[in-house]
Amino acid sequence: MKNYIGLVISVENYHDSKNLRKVKFASNDAIAFIENLGNLGSDKSKLQYLPDNIATKTTIEERIKDISKNATSSDIIIFYYAGHGFYYNGKNLISCVDTSLSSLETTTIEINSIIAALDKSKSNKVIAFLDCCHSGIEFSEIERSPVSGFSTDELKYEYNNAEHLTVFASCKSDEKSQADTERQHGVWSYYLLEALSGNAKGIYDGAILFSDKLQKYLGENTFQRVKMITADKKNQTPVKFGKETTDKFIVADLSKIFEEREIKKSTEGIRFETATILTSEDGWVRNLPGFKSSHKLPKEISSHHDNWIKSISKELIEEELNQISNELRQKLKYKRKDIYEPIIDGGSGQLSTVDFDYIVTINQSKKKADTYVLTKSIENFKNGAILNNPEFNQIFKDSFDELELWLNKKLDIESIIDKIEEIDNEDTISVDYERTNTNSCRIKVNGFSGEIILTGQTFKILMHHKNSPQNLVLSCQNAYQKLGHQGVQKMLNE
Repeated sequence: MKNYIGLVISVENYHDSKNLRKVKFASNDAIAFIENLGNLGSDKSKLQYLPDNIATKTTIEERIKDISKNATSSDIIIFYYAGHGFYYNGKNLISCVDTSLSSLETTTIEINSIIAALDKSKSNKVIAFLDCCHSGIEFSEIERSPVSGFSTDELKYEYNNAEHLTVFASCKSDEKSQADTERQHGVWSYYLLEALSGNAKGIYDGAILFSDKLQKYLGENTFQRVKMITADKKNQTPVKFGKETTDKFIVADLSKIFEEREIKKSTEGIRFETATILTSEDGWVRNLPGFKSSHKLPKEISSHHDNWIKSISKELIEEELNQISNELRQKLKYKRKDIYEPIIDGGSGQLSTVDFDYIVTINQSKKKADTYVLTKSIENFKNGAILNNPEFNQIFKDSFDELELWLNKKLDIESIIDKIEEIDNEDTISVDYERTNTNSCRIKVNGFSGEIILTGQTFKILMHHKNSPQNLVLSCQNAYQKLGHQGVQKMLNE
């Protein structure tokens, strides 16, 4: 869900440390919460984080006012707090890093004032998560029957416009919120994070997490866990309060997370060491930016002409790398330290980032002397999750038609050829290879719109049309599964 905005606060260590003890794992909770929203597709730059060194009363109040003022009707406002809470003079309060136990009324912030401020915004969707003592308000909960039989898209359509201003709190007003030393999170926050990560079994409708099922999950698991880990079997009863126009609303859409898991699951069977996504295109040498009117076109294929083509291609490679660099900065919000200066040398250019390397190379064509072949590739992945990033795939939309996996074992190509030929049904699966060289083969399989190319230690797919990196990965899964249907898949893993 891309339209989350809001404020995340963790106050673990206080200025008044003599009177206000450390809140164990508050920072862990807040950082993991932001990370989870990012995994859901949210822009993390729109989630302001105030750790305890800057979470003063003045700063918190100013940030809340700013969010309320700048939120649009399409935004979902998120407020998350982990720290000490107080119930004082009939009011529920959250503490700040500069809270003083001797002057609570002037150094804390009333929860109701936060909710009231956010309620004034243009957003009609506000969700607060409070993991602190005395954060709850007693209420009478009415059980509602869940809607079943809807697809994820139908559920989103049904409930996307539900207005709500709701607070999920870790405990009732007369209870204390417990920390879980074993898991290094607050008990309640741990289960909240599990729910937002897609790890809570049986609470999702398709890929949608609704408010009613989230509250039930938090309530049951928090209560049981606290009983288990506290010597005197303490009570901690999570509560939910606020206003809602429907019986429930969408807290999170986990489609992105579940799709990524399916991708991982589908490719788990094929074990590989490195992956390269690439494409190659031909062009006339005379159209290269470095080609001058005084130059003569190559008339033969040779290393001399190959080197000359490389020498006049620097401007083309530089332009390509700069364009990609600019798009990465704009769309992926890469900072200076996330992306390095391009290196261009000898007909090759490399743009290295924290997530991957983008490489461009040029060579003389092996088929025609006066043409070149330009190859663009994404290699050396340091962060596989980037393949599922929407902005990353938008940058490289319809850019690649090959995905090559370097396997961690050598394939028995001859046995694979023999297996396919035994099937003897070219409408289902066929194999092409050189009779005098069985070190590689090309496979076509029914239901897969491309070719599968196997060599001694590589598994490559070659598609008929260019795709985004993510779609190439999906195509690779498809190819692998189709081979499995023909009994060839297991030969790749033996």
